[in-house]
Amino acid sequence: MKKMIALIVLLLTVASCSELAELEAGHQQRMRERGMRCRYNYKGELQHCGYIN
Repeated sequence: MKKMIALIVLLLTVASCSELAELEAGHQQRMRERGMRCRYNYKGELQHCGYIN
């Protein structure tokens, strides 16, 4: 019984990771299509990024 529960938990983890990877890929695709503009402070540190309209 414990092995079965461990297998189910493992399968759910793998499924959720693959869904997150697909969501991230879609987000990256939208960013490439629209473009992004980032602002930096005087030290060169990233302050804010936003989509270009």
